Amino acid sequence: MGLYDREYYREPEGQMSFNMSGQSATMLLVYANVGIFLIDWVFQLELINTFGVHADTLYEPKLWYQFLTYGFLHYTKTVWHILMNMFVLWMFGRFVEDRYGKAEFLKIYFISIVFCGLVWNLVTLAEFNFKVPTTVYEMVGASGAISTIMTLFICLYPKMTLYLGMIFPVPAWVAGVIILLLNLFGQDEQVAYSAHLAGIGLGLAYFFSGINLGRIIPSKISLPKWSLRSRPRLRVHTEEDEYDPYNDSDEEAERILDKVRESGMGSLSETERRKLEAYSRRMRQKLS
Repeated sequence: MGLYDREYYREPEGQMSFNMSGQSATMLLVYANVGIFLIDWVFQLELINTFGVHADTLYEPKLWYQFLTYGFLHYTKTVWHILMNMFVLWMFGRFVEDRYGKAEFLKIYFISIVFCGLVWNLVTLAEFNFKVPTTVYEMVGASGAISTIMTLFICLYPKMTLYLGMIFPVPAWVAGVIILLLNLFGQDEQVAYSAHLAGIGLGLAYFFSGINLGRIIPSKISLPKWSLRSRPRLRVHTEEDEYDPYNDSDEEAERILDKVRESGMGSLSETERRKLEAYSRRMRQKLS
């Protein structure tokens, strides 16, 4: 399979696809949200009381876990809340995951959940002069994190055609402006606009800063391996010492492409980038 045969290397088509082949991280989040919703609904657990974020969560360190758990809960009195959130996550999440890789995608998503919950809590307290209101204020749902994912999609593919209300075709950037305005001027008391706006802001900050969370938050922690056996002394050399990109095998290029698929372009070393560019040139020469 050549470089240009790879789905994640090609730019997507001009309009949104309804292909059901979701990627593992995106679908894992969908499965987790739907599974928790069904358990909560069938057994009437009212998980929102324990795991939803509340107005007093910020003042109770023992409850700070709620800044994460609320993002996996949805109101059980209606199915529209979870249906809309999961549909949007599935539609846009797989494109963002393809671009950034599974590990980076999950880091963005989880950080967004915590950030949006914290912003909502601060905004709610600010409305009451940072005193806990006597009325119960609570929030659940993945819409804040999904707002981050949707914003990244729009930044990555601003000209892709989306359908507002499944009817009206518009470029993605136009849909983004409309969504931003709806959240800025929305009046529905049941909607956490502050969390949505926090998600949008985080998505914009991530995209335009060019940050790579993989360089800050490691995906794995490697522990030192101890051995009592003596090891022969080996001469240390780098790949650059004897690197000729045109001598690389296609298997090596496939390995690098798989790494891009798994962790995104930001995970490649300078040598791996040169190998990928050389492989790309070889493919072009074969096609010409």
